[in-house]
Amino acid sequence: MFISVIYNIVYFAVPGQVDDLSLEPGSHNITVNWNKTIEDSYCVMQYVIYWEHTLSGSNDTIIVSSDENTYVIEHLHACAEYEVSVSAENEKNESKDAVNRNTTTGIVGNYHARIILLYL
Repeated sequence: MFISVIYNIVYFAVPGQVDDLSLEPGSHNITVNWNKTIEDSYCVMQYVIYWEHTLSGSNDTIIVSSDENTYVIEHLHACAEYEVSVSAENEKNESKDAVNRNTTTGIVGNYHARIILLYL
């Protein structure tokens, strides 16, 4: 008696890191821009954006579609440093190491006017 066994092996490629991650800070937001990965880009299903307030440790994450390459993180503290990372994930939520950058949000109002008022 002969029993045939069929194995179905599915390979899920893991996309590479995003390219050219850049951060543009505002007073209460950060605009995150990146170029899509070249390595195994066909398997990118989503991007995970993570940010952390470096002093307090408060953090958050958002998932955006694979069609996106920019996102605005809002409702942040002014004059605060944040670490932001972006990773590309496949359909099994697998990714290579995230790309990280730090930036500091801007001040609120007119900085020069505040200094002048301090001297009056």
